[in-house]
Amino acid sequence: MTYRSKAVKLCAAAALLLVAGTQTHAASSDAEACRSLVPTAMGGPMLRDAGKIMLRWLSTSNYELVYHGQVFLLDAYFDRGPRNRPTGVVPSEVKQADAIFIGHGHFDHMSDAAPIAQKTKAKVIGAPVTIETAYKLGVPEGQGIAVAGGETLKFKGVAVDAALARHSTLSRDVLDTLGRLYDLDAGPATPEQAEAEKAILAKGTSSPDVITKGTIAYAFTFETGFKLIWLDSAGPVTDGVRALAQKLGPVDIAIVAYQGHPVAQVQVPVTLELVKLFRPRIFMPAHHDQIFGTFVDLGVEPLFEAIADALPGTQTLAPLHQRPNCFDISKKRR
Repeated sequence: MTYRSKAVKLCAAAALLLVAGTQTHAASSDAEACRSLVPTAMGGPMLRDAGKIMLRWLSTSNYELVYHGQVFLLDAYFDRGPRNRPTGVVPSEVKQADAIFIGHGHFDHMSDAAPIAQKTKAKVIGAPVTIETAYKLGVPEGQGIAVAGGETLKFKGVAVDAALARHSTLSRDVLDTLGRLYDLDAGPATPEQAEAEKAILAKGTSSPDVITKGTIAYAFTFETGFKLIWLDSAGPVTDGVRALAQKLGPVDIAIVAYQGHPVAQVQVPVTLELVKLFRPRIFMPAHHDQIFGTFVDLGVEPLFEAIADALPGTQTLAPLHQRPNCFDISKKRR
């Protein structure tokens, strides 16, 4: 064997070792991402495998969706005030966000969209009233994408369908009563706490358009065929949501809000109707936790029992704040 041929073989062997080492490193990084309690948006490990997604619940209806090196934030309400449990996301310190999907424009769904968009250049997607509000709050011009329902947005390896949904109904009397309950049980807010909470409350819109024109459902269809639906408010089924369900067929994961009503029998039928529409393999709740002074923590057991009765093939999963949930979305899993 000549010196040249030996050198070629040695180079080829080295290249194979390099590729194998890179693959091992990538697999190791993915495994770390599926264990880490640090959100990827905050600099936690990145999931790069195109055959997996990671979902991380970050309170209320905030979810972090990580796929193929991309970070999608579903809602952006992270600085929730001094009396709430921390979410693990500090808006001014976010490292990566490729897109921010806003379900609707109330403060508890979009209050931190502007600083994150400024820092990361992420696109902010939402209904026209949401994008109008986002610009007023400081989202840079050109980074907003308004959707009214019926649009399909394209990202690397995933298509996102938008549908016009409807906001949930909750009376002012119930909200005020819940607020008084907090004062009775935990005492009133200090002046400093009240001021901080008031500032957060201003980072959204109370326009009536939010109810009928400003709530959007988003469906993510990955290139492997895996499908995920996310609704951050559970109101009556709309024609747009029904058409989206017909287009998708059964989905793999449904994340649907279960919010507000302290009496389970009031909210269970509304959320259940939406879950039944999409017939998911896995259901994960949203908007069922405490917002201090407004909403109480809701037990998800009545909802899970109703889903088990109506959809025996659907698995229910109760996520914990900041814990990663990784799913195999590869074609071979089918």
